[in-house]
Amino acid sequence: MELNTFFHSIKKRQGLVAGIVLGCFILVFGLTFIQPLKYSVRSRLLISQNLSGADPYTVSKSNQYLSNLFSQVVYSSSFFNLATDAGYNIDTAYFGDTYKKRMKSWKKTIDARSIGDTGIMEIYIYHADTYQAQQIALAVNQTLMSKSFNYQRGGDQVSIAVIDQPLTSSFPVKPNIILNFFAAIFLGVAAASFWIYFFPERKKTHKPKKRDTLIYQPIPTEAAREVYPPAQAPDNLPTSDDRPDNSMPRNNWQPQGSIHNILR
Repeated sequence: MELNTFFHSIKKRQGLVAGIVLGCFILVFGLTFIQPLKYSVRSRLLISQNLSGADPYTVSKSNQYLSNLFSQVVYSSSFFNLATDAGYNIDTAYFGDTYKKRMKSWKKTIDARSIGDTGIMEIYIYHADTYQAQQIALAVNQTLMSKSFNYQRGGDQVSIAVIDQPLTSSFPVKPNIILNFFAAIFLGVAAASFWIYFFPERKKTHKPKKRDTLIYQPIPTEAAREVYPPAQAPDNLPTSDDRPDNSMPRNNWQPQGSIHNILR
């Protein structure tokens, strides 16, 4: 299909395009609002290591390594147990009653990111209850500052400090409604374009009007002619002009009699 024809088809079938886009909106936002709305709590930690006699590049790489290490450690089950036992008011029933459910819920609750080679780590906690999100964020920060030696060999040479206290978002951030809005538009336009391209509108063919069927009678055979002979002219028809004078009427002839006789 040529590009001009394709755009002409879109313009001609605007109702179909609007229906598909609206259907995608309903589908996307239906899936969006089925999920619980979650707030986020963001905190930032600085990881530094005291390496006497080392050059700044080595110290920077060491800090980057530790921040990457801790950003993966926080997803483990051992860290989950340390955080929930840190003495904060965390509702552990929220994470489920089996190991598989707890780990699945915990990985959806926490998100840790290492920022380049700065040694700074950002930690996000997602929860439907802002109070629970704050308690989990404080427990995670406290565990990293006091129990980090369980995951590295630096001992007292490694220090972790909170540079940004946990900050709760003003509005729910999960699911991302704005992102889903643009995703619905993109999905709707893509689906409508796919449908119009692969299922073009069929041209209507004008069928001729039905005419009355002509009935053709067969030509009578010799046997039919004998049974039904063709009609004959009557024998008493005149064969010649019996007027005494066969000449044409004269021009001076005038009709005589009453008007009734003349009209007849």
